[in-house]
Amino acid sequence: MTDTRGVDRVFAGALKGRGFGPAGSGAPPPPAPPAARSLQDGEIDLGVASNRDVVGLNLAKLIEGRLLIQGNSGAGKSMLLRRIFEQAFGRIQQLLIDPDGEFSTLAEKFDVAVLGAPDVLRVGGTGFAQHLREHRYSAVIDLSDATSEQRLAIVADIAKALIEAPAEHWHPLLVLVDEAQTFAPHYDTGDIEPETRKRAIASLADMMGRGRKRGIAGVIATQRLAETSKAVVSKVANVVVGRTFLDRDLERAAALLGFTAGSSRPLRTLADGEFICLGPALGGPRRLRFHAGAVQSRHKGAAPGIAAPPVIGAAKSIELLRAVASPAVASAELVTRKAGRRGITWKPEWDAAVRAGYEGKKSGAEIGKELAALGLNVSVGTISTRAHSLGLISEKAARGWAEQEDEILRNAYAREVRIIDIVGLLAEAGFQRGRVSVQMRAIALGITRDRVNYWTEAEKAIAIEGLKNGTPYRQIIANLRDAGYDRGLTSILKFAQRNNFSRVVEPWTSEQIDELKRLYALKTPVKEIAEKLGKPIAAVRTRASNLNLKQRVAWTPRDYEILQDAHSRGDTLIAAAQAIGRPYVNVARVACTLGLSFKKPAKVS
Repeated sequence: MTDTRGVDRVFAGALKGRGFGPAGSGAPPPPAPPAARSLQDGEIDLGVASNRDVVGLNLAKLIEGRLLIQGNSGAGKSMLLRRIFEQAFGRIQQLLIDPDGEFSTLAEKFDVAVLGAPDVLRVGGTGFAQHLREHRYSAVIDLSDATSEQRLAIVADIAKALIEAPAEHWHPLLVLVDEAQTFAPHYDTGDIEPETRKRAIASLADMMGRGRKRGIAGVIATQRLAETSKAVVSKVANVVVGRTFLDRDLERAAALLGFTAGSSRPLRTLADGEFICLGPALGGPRRLRFHAGAVQSRHKGAAPGIAAPPVIGAAKSIELLRAVASPAVASAELVTRKAGRRGITWKPEWDAAVRAGYEGKKSGAEIGKELAALGLNVSVGTISTRAHSLGLISEKAARGWAEQEDEILRNAYAREVRIIDIVGLLAEAGFQRGRVSVQMRAIALGITRDRVNYWTEAEKAIAIEGLKNGTPYRQIIANLRDAGYDRGLTSILKFAQRNNFSRVVEPWTSEQIDELKRLYALKTPVKEIAEKLGKPIAAVRTRASNLNLKQRVAWTPRDYEILQDAHSRGDTLIAAAQAIGRPYVNVARVACTLGLSFKKPAKVS
């Protein structure tokens, strides 16, 4: 047997310890793993990525591009907002707007002023913002003890004053807003005056858009991206998204992060405190997945732990409830809405008329006439709302659906009959139902379907040809109707948007605006104003609304009285409009609101 130990020693020396075999014959040693990314100058520490890299937030780039934090309830967005405040404290001035009183505990660890709504209301939102800009201190505003109306008014005043501060006070400032969907709601929530809501959205959008040159970086956190005003969130260049599972929020969050359709599933599976981020201030154009770091201050927003209730029997609980004294209800007035420009303070005699009408099974129009005689002119809908608040149920609402009605509904839905035509079919069979009632019953029966009216190729061809040739929208609608297709203006506008057709409108000149104000003051019809200025009617109405120009004259009690008398005499609606001295359309709308029908009954042959 040949001794090969000498040969092995020669090879081992040549390979310098790298070993034999496929995995080691002459191969270089594997490279060492790259060092974890550390925090860079100008950054604050947000957390750690899965590859051990530190995820930093560049404060200078944050001012350039703002930040949006989205996460459904429990995802950890408020904790991340707290982390940002803590890490940035002492390096930049900060203002945190707190709607629920969660962040007051920051004062336990940091020298930060915590102010309540009374403190701000005392000097006014504008005065507070000016003081903050001038003296450059950090603050937390706790608005938990303010009404919804007060919250939005305070935020509107603060945001506007921060932007309008003089140039000598343009210092770097982070404005952190938690639960932004409450301060800039996309929809009318019903508990806030429309003007206050519009003002808050406009002020926040202006701060997010123009704040960069003034050193202001808006950081907004929301749990419902779809319910937050697009005018506010569209201004951000940096996005952080936590767990999001509601479809509309998921769709918008995925689009902001650059996910393609159908690939946003990771957003549903993120753990508590885990986020995906994208933006210049967050590491550039690549998405990063990271866990937020721990916070130093005490968190107040956690849900209470599960605990068994005290043992109390059913009979004892009822006995305790009956022992509670009845509240003293003032017999003078009951208020359905808060008093104000649009509120109604209901008098006892008006409530008595509503109760008597419901007990007597009268129609809403009949009750409306009785209220008019008592000095109150309201719509049938307002009467219904008041009756609901008084615990009254109309005969129509109490009456259930008959089997014959359900059968008509099922057959109509199977044949894809329009809802308004279904209402007519029910009326022919002797049943009085409204459109909403039909829709709700269809949902209860489980027979709803996709009622989207999809565009056909022939329709698309007609619309695209008109859009390319600059044909007015109304004419495109007419062309479609001539071809047998029924489309409205909104449908055409959305189609044009989806197909990248944009019609740039010439800006208004100061001379045109002055002429608009003059013509509105003269009560000139909008159609004539549009022709004189060479603008679309919709553009004239929109500009007039923005300038708060009104042509409407409020109805007087005498106007209502003339309309009621004309209806009682059996006059035509045209005659009633002439007697009142108002346009026919205006009178017809009010008559419909009051439930007054001027249609003559058909003659029975």
